[in-house]
Amino acid sequence: MKLSYKYILCAAAAWLSAFPFFVENSYAETLSSKEPVVVNGDHVEYLQNEKQVIGTGNVSITYKDIVLTCDRIEVNLATHDTRAEGNVNITQKGAYFIGDKIDYNFETRAAVIDYGYINARPFYFRAESLSKIAGKDEFGLTNGNLTTCDLDRPHYRIQAERVKIYLDDKVVANNVVFYVGDLPIFMLPYYVQPLGDDKKSHITVIPGESKDWGYYALTAYRYYFDDKFRGDVLMDYRSKLGLGVGVNHYMDTKVGDGAFKVYYTQENNNLAFEKTGAVETRYRYQYRHKWDIKDTDTTAIVEFNYLSDPDIIREYFYREYEELGANPDSYVSLITAKPDYTTEFLIRKRFNNFYTVVERLPEYKIDILNYRIGDTQFYYSGNASAVYLNQTYATSPTPQKDVNTARFDIYNQISYAARFFKSLSVMPYAGIRETYYSRNKWGNTNQIRTIFNQGVDLSTKFYKVYEFNTDYLGLDINKLRHIITPTAGYRHVHQPTISPDNLTQYDGIDSLDTENGVTLSLENKLQTKRKSGEQMTSVDLLRFIVSTDYLFRLEKRSIDLKSNKFNGIDFKLELIPYSWLYISSDMHVNTKTSLVETMNVDFVAGDSDKWSLSAGQRYYSLPDSKSYLVTMEGKYKINDKWKIRFYERFDLESKKFEQQEYTISRDLHCWILDFTYSINTLDDNNTFWIILTLKAFPTYPIGLKQTYSTPRFGSTGSTAGPN
Repeated sequence: MKLSYKYILCAAAAWLSAFPFFVENSYAETLSSKEPVVVNGDHVEYLQNEKQVIGTGNVSITYKDIVLTCDRIEVNLATHDTRAEGNVNITQKGAYFIGDKIDYNFETRAAVIDYGYINARPFYFRAESLSKIAGKDEFGLTNGNLTTCDLDRPHYRIQAERVKIYLDDKVVANNVVFYVGDLPIFMLPYYVQPLGDDKKSHITVIPGESKDWGYYALTAYRYYFDDKFRGDVLMDYRSKLGLGVGVNHYMDTKVGDGAFKVYYTQENNNLAFEKTGAVETRYRYQYRHKWDIKDTDTTAIVEFNYLSDPDIIREYFYREYEELGANPDSYVSLITAKPDYTTEFLIRKRFNNFYTVVERLPEYKIDILNYRIGDTQFYYSGNASAVYLNQTYATSPTPQKDVNTARFDIYNQISYAARFFKSLSVMPYAGIRETYYSRNKWGNTNQIRTIFNQGVDLSTKFYKVYEFNTDYLGLDINKLRHIITPTAGYRHVHQPTISPDNLTQYDGIDSLDTENGVTLSLENKLQTKRKSGEQMTSVDLLRFIVSTDYLFRLEKRSIDLKSNKFNGIDFKLELIPYSWLYISSDMHVNTKTSLVETMNVDFVAGDSDKWSLSAGQRYYSLPDSKSYLVTMEGKYKINDKWKIRFYERFDLESKKFEQQEYTISRDLHCWILDFTYSINTLDDNNTFWIILTLKAFPTYPIGLKQTYSTPRFGSTGSTAGPN
């Protein structure tokens, strides 16, 4: 017979209400206002003198978010202590615990488990003794092991003398031995693994072979003390170059987030080493820090880069080189963004003398955008800057002397916002720019340049709704809205009092010159409505923009622009027929030659985890250079065990592949095994590497492969394999 202790309580509420086991906070509160502990079992007995409940046979207890099942249980109503024996199972907060015998306190939630097992995905724990700390989601294991493999005999495990588990936070282990099967692989004195969403493999080893590096192994050990102090220790071996070591350290402090990266190697592949044994020392140091200063709308950013030579980023960190370029910057920036204005204080200094850099020592500027003057339709906008500029040149056999000047620049503009016929927006404006130079290009001092400008911007909008509904090809069209937005802007910039030919060109302010023309633009947009939840919402299907500049009276020194009044035509197209398909394209046509100068096309499609396909075209044709590249990346899940991936970059001019990369992935239950082969025809370099990754921690601590998407700032990308 199955008897619920809840009903015993209801029948004897007059004298049981005094027991703290049933009244959570105090004896004075009524039983009905608090959540009781419910004891169910084949036989449930209450011992009044001992204030004890004993349950046997299919026992289950429910209390708040805790469910406990066992063969036999004893509950002390005075102390809330519970002893459960035989097939004990506790479920709480997305985890469950199994043991032969468990001592548990329902009030403090402290527990001691003999020969226990914890399932707290993605981890599984076993231990001779397991304890839960009172009042905390914290567990301790003695002589236990952890793994992410859910088999009774896991493929791998981490054996440790002591383990602490902080649910939803991290796992900390001491004196660790890593086993594959029954074979010990390596030992660690200390191991920390976070349990948050940003899951990263603790140890990564990438073996491979390439022409430039020979046989290599790139390793990264991820240390993690807490969310505020973490990083990667890198140790790489290349048979043709030698040993390389480094550290990527990340920190979150009260004054912002920072990242410090250092890498050091002594190459042994040069002629000097072959003759004398001498090595070439190469290194990189990088520090980046960002601080959003509380309650000030101010952001401080610091970046420092110091390199041994201009090629180390390209040769050792090629993915970073593709993203950030060959000349990493060093600067301090302090930006304050207010609703009406933005200010910036900037110091930029060169630390690598093999680069040509425009130093700013320092620069301060303020920007005011469309500040409304009282209750009128007049608006003020302007900017001002003060800077000491120093252009320092790269070291060479014939060194150039630095060129410098102090510059003060002020621009003021007044505009008026008017509307006619309810849909025509007209905004005339006029402005003046005054710029002081302590010296010009020829050494003349105290030069002042003045530039006047004026113009007018016009825009309007038309639309029409078509009663058109269809689900042909799954397009889900529910009415079509066609929006046409034509815009035109006339601008005139007077001849500067100082020609840009007489100024050293530090940035765009110095190159300002006379201009007289119109910018024309026509935007077409198609929208429909699709169901989102319980409502119909507007979505864009197509956006197409045509724009051009038409220039007047351009008789300017030796440049013949009379026959080139249209300064090219730009086209931009975005097409989103389905939620899983996106196509975009842009093109610039030279109206003088009637030739396409640049054209880019991007195609991105994907169906969840099953497949994805990305393709891109990059084309430009200029008088001194030309390029026509096509890139493509595809992924396909053959079945639950196998996946394939490819990446290709093809040069249509030379009709040759520049880069090819092919990957086959095999699911090994708790691991993913990747075999990758890369072919680089630019330097005749072929690379093969193997990657073994835990499924529970798919984010790699180091960058690995070519990808069609752009890496995020601040990623832990490091040693990426040869280009």
